[in-house]
Amino acid sequence: MTVLAHGVGARHDLPLPLDLVLQGAAVALLASFLALGLLWTKPRFTAAEPGPDRDRWPVRLLVAVGLVLVPAPAWPHLVFVLLWFGVAVLSVLLGPVWRVLNPLRLAALVTLGRPYPERLGHWPAALGLLAFTWVELVEPDALPWFLVGYAVVNVAGGVVFGRTWFERADGFEVFSTLLGRLSPLRGNPFRALVATPVRPGLVAVVAVLLGSTAFDSVGSTPTWERLSVPDTAGLVAAVALVAGTYLPACRSFGGQLAHSMVPIVAGYVVAHYFSLLAVEGQRAVALLFGATGFVPDDTLASPVLVASVQVGAVLAGHLLAVVSAHDRALRLLPPSRHLTGQVPLLVLMVGYTSGGLALLFAG
Repeated sequence: MTVLAHGVGARHDLPLPLDLVLQGAAVALLASFLALGLLWTKPRFTAAEPGPDRDRWPVRLLVAVGLVLVPAPAWPHLVFVLLWFGVAVLSVLLGPVWRVLNPLRLAALVTLGRPYPERLGHWPAALGLLAFTWVELVEPDALPWFLVGYAVVNVAGGVVFGRTWFERADGFEVFSTLLGRLSPLRGNPFRALVATPVRPGLVAVVAVLLGSTAFDSVGSTPTWERLSVPDTAGLVAAVALVAGTYLPACRSFGGQLAHSMVPIVAGYVVAHYFSLLAVEGQRAVALLFGATGFVPDDTLASPVLVASVQVGAVLAGHLLAVVSAHDRALRLLPPSRHLTGQVPLLVLMVGYTSGGLALLFAG
């Protein structure tokens, strides 16, 4: 069992036979691609946006009041564990929960109603997520400054642009909403994924989410420490690598296939941080109630369970991504290129799968 350092607590991983894991993952993806190519010859998923949520401002007001009562020692666990990982898991299960809980959305009640610039798209969200992951992975002590800046920027954006600001520019809400499209409680996840609006910055958001997770594994290895490269440079390079591999592989589609990366993001989040949430989530709840000496039960971080969750989450995420991407590609490509046009995407998926599993188990 290896224990990898993190912003708070530790992440537990089990080194399985890496060659067998990688071979099995590659075979699974290749087999699924061939099966889809032979059996799935017509697009089946039509876009279906989940129904609008009711304005739950009383819930947000209650959350805002509760945050005032949070003890100072609990804030790192509240943000790095419950907000970042807990909300992500709940979003996959229940839908975009941060849209319901976000207390900063109260600013939209007094909005000026200015139109949100279309050219900005999700770029502010991508930059906000990059700033947060930098705090989480490189400089956790900067968390208070980040929270102040995050609150000021989003309150100002909410006052000026209203709810649209949070839907497109709030990194946490964009993250939660993307993962919420996978929730089976809100309808067919594939139809919800297809309905993902293709806006400027969407690929950048996905690149930040995947790249930061990859760097969390890389930055924990002795090899990275021996390189003596600044962690900030490593984080930016990891994000740039994800974007730089996606864009050439999907140049025929542009951002039209970015939605298919969402299951991969979900799979990596679950695989990478499952043990952290299972153990440090208990400590986070205890700290919220002022119990500073609480010792978590690590039963859920047992080697067999962690390894099973990691492999299962990564493979499930990639298989869902392959299905989603294949169905969309059938609509975008001419019939003569239905298979050949997807080969670069398949290579990308195999690369992401192999690289992700290698980082998880060889780190």
